[in-house]
Amino acid sequence: MAQYNHLPIFQSVYKITLEIHQATRQFGREHKYTLGQKLKETVSDLLDLIVTANSKEDKTETLEEARSALERFRIHLRLASDLKILGLGRYEQFNRTLEEVSKQLSGWLEWSKKKGGKVL
Repeated sequence: MAQYNHLPIFQSVYKITLEIHQATRQFGREHKYTLGQKLKETVSDLLDLIVTANSKEDKTETLEEARSALERFRIHLRLASDLKILGLGRYEQFNRTLEEVSKQLSGWLEWSKKKGGKVL
């Protein structure tokens, strides 16, 4: 299996995964087991997809799935902020990191499409 620990995108998403687990501990009971669980599952899916993409020869389909998981995570994160269960400062911190991840994912996806001979 290809090494993934060295990938900046993996490191960033791993950091977000740890932080979301810490943040959801603060959620009230009503949201901890619904929205909090959804956030943890979605970011874990994203982490899994990055590991999977790194080990595949044709990464494009998996990276597209990762892009979708990232957007789902963003939506649920925004919902947590709008419901005032995730502080604005923490929300902004997550968004800055997610923007980095999004750029890295887009670059990796573009590279994968070019490598696969697909027209952008």
